[in-house]
Amino acid sequence: MAGVNDSIYFSMKGYGQLRIREGVVYRYYNDLGPHAGNCTWGVGTLAHFGICTEEELKTHVTAQDVNTALARHVHKVEQYVRRKVRHHRLTQAQFDGLVSFTYNVSNPSSVMEAADRGDMKAVYDKMLQYIYVFKHDAKGHKIGKPKILPPLYKRRLEEAAPFRQE
Repeated sequence: MAGVNDSIYFSMKGYGQLRIREGVVYRYYNDLGPHAGNCTWGVGTLAHFGICTEEELKTHVTAQDVNTALARHVHKVEQYVRRKVRHHRLTQAQFDGLVSFTYNVSNPSSVMEAADRGDMKAVYDKMLQYIYVFKHDAKGHKIGKPKILPPLYKRRLEEAAPFRQE
């Protein structure tokens, strides 16, 4: 059965906003975002859970490496959003917001369920709950207490804006 969003794709505007939100780093670094303390590179591409080794921190990546990883990850996220939101037609801005959001979180299922039902207020409210940073150990398990990251809250407001109900 075809979904109502099967023919929509992440827009060039969406790509531009995602690159700004995530930042573009042409080397390996220890992420400060939602998965704080994990080795990351490019446009928020997770290399592995846990901090980078000294050798990794000296590793540079090319623009082509960054763009290839970004396109591959976005393609997977687009497919996920289309699979999860099959019944409610999204606008381009809503699709872009969900792709950017899903690119950055590990379990967006409650947001996707609300979007599929067409409950835009719930989508907006639920997206704004994903503002905490968790540290992880080398196996990806959360450790310590979560912290609110103000730039992450700003990002969620931007991603959720197309779902805001006046």
